[in-house]
Amino acid sequence: MTVVEDASAPNGGDAGGVPSLELTATPEGSQGRARAVVIALVVGLLALWAIDVYLVPAAARVRQQHRADEYQVAAARLRVGDPALVLQIPALRLSTVVVKGATPALLQGGPGWREGSAPPGQGNTVVLGRSSRWSYPFARLKVLPKGAAVFVRTRDGRIYTYRVRSVRTVPSDRTAVMAATGRTRLTLVTSAGGPFDTHRTVVVADAAGGQPDVPKAFREPIRAVRDLGPFDERSAGGLLLLLAGLIVIATGVVGVIELRDRYRPATVAVVAGPALALGVTLVLFHLDAFIPITY
Repeated sequence: MTVVEDASAPNGGDAGGVPSLELTATPEGSQGRARAVVIALVVGLLALWAIDVYLVPAAARVRQQHRADEYQVAAARLRVGDPALVLQIPALRLSTVVVKGATPALLQGGPGWREGSAPPGQGNTVVLGRSSRWSYPFARLKVLPKGAAVFVRTRDGRIYTYRVRSVRTVPSDRTAVMAATGRTRLTLVTSAGGPFDTHRTVVVADAAGGQPDVPKAFREPIRAVRDLGPFDERSAGGLLLLLAGLIVIATGVVGVIELRDRYRPATVAVVAGPALALGVTLVLFHLDAFIPITY
């Protein structure tokens, strides 16, 4: 005796026909996509960290070397971005070239002599530097002992000697420490904490011993300014480029997730890799629009 099972079609078709299959997303597929997103984010964050810790400082050292080479050529008049001073702090084993100007881009290669402050020997010379990112020349500024010697050599060969009088932490609104007028002194400024800390570490060093006269060719008019502005000099363009970098990174991550099931890994890397690389570069070079430029 033969038993025949009557299998009716799910969609109401003939029993003898081939039943139609409806393709639906499985829980396993959704979980796999979520895992891919998490893995992509983790890998991206690790890549950002590695580049910021290793590649960015290497780029800063190259910029500093270029400034040291250019500093060897004497110049009477300096433009913004030109190497202007050599700052030496033996207690910290620090010797670095300082450029004229303290914009975010300039501080990526080393300390900057803030525009509007006095040249050495004429009043308050203010130098800003980073404490954590890029070459972080002022990373140990807060441990500088009182009485430590600080030397500044100008591009025409004059050497000024200072002795540290105070090392303190000030809030972001205490910008009076950058006033250009008053006794001859050197003020060094850097971030006091993490990327979201608005406090600053400020070192004030007074002139010590005999100071060389400032030649007429190097003298600049120094005047009292009521509104000194903030510690940071930033532009809206940097913020726009930072946001553009984040958008490009997000586009690259979405591209990787959408293409990984259709094409080989090499093809995915060729298509989405440039977008990710461009986005990472934009973010790393314009983080200063979001965090203090002295961090």
